[in-house]
Amino acid sequence: MSVSIQVAIRCRPFAFRNELGVSLYQNSENEGEVNLLNSRYTQNTRWAFTYSWWSGYNYQNYLAKPNSEADKMELISQEKVYNIIGPKIKKQLLDGSAVVLFAYGLSGSGKTYTVFGPDATDQPNAWFKHAKPNQEWGIFPRLAYEIFNMKKDEWKITMKYFQNVVDIVRDLMSPMADEQYYKNGMRKDDDGFM
Repeated sequence: MSVSIQVAIRCRPFAFRNELGVSLYQNSENEGEVNLLNSRYTQNTRWAFTYSWWSGYNYQNYLAKPNSEADKMELISQEKVYNIIGPKIKKQLLDGSAVVLFAYGLSGSGKTYTVFGPDATDQPNAWFKHAKPNQEWGIFPRLAYEIFNMKKDEWKITMKYFQNVVDIVRDLMSPMADEQYYKNGMRKDDDGFM
């Protein structure tokens, strides 16, 4: 069995007026690049990733001045994110591989939105309020929808969902979102996963 780590970077929409700080391009199926713009760094201004996704919707309203670089980048929707990586994840799962999706970034940077979609209970478009995919569903609800629609009686499906904030690990699948200091709660399960 081969192990493949693929890294995606996704730029969230602007929150306030500013200059464009990065350009993101997908050069081929598995080759993306991020370029730092308006940076004081003179070296290492280009970074390679498996996927580089620009999601700066309504950027025209937030850029301090018109920017032709922003106009060149392809806007990537939730559906397009899933269409790019969802079938690959689904194939790996159906082939019997364990898949780990690790979302990392600052609070409010769009991790939960990319993985699940809107998740606040007061939002009418929250992913769990819809029985079928809608335009804002993230990777997991779309994947689960497809897999459960093809599920056979003999299948066993398990999922683990944890949130790590600094040194606290929260089990988001438990009814009470149980928390533990990360060293207290670390153990291997029957399948050998931490």
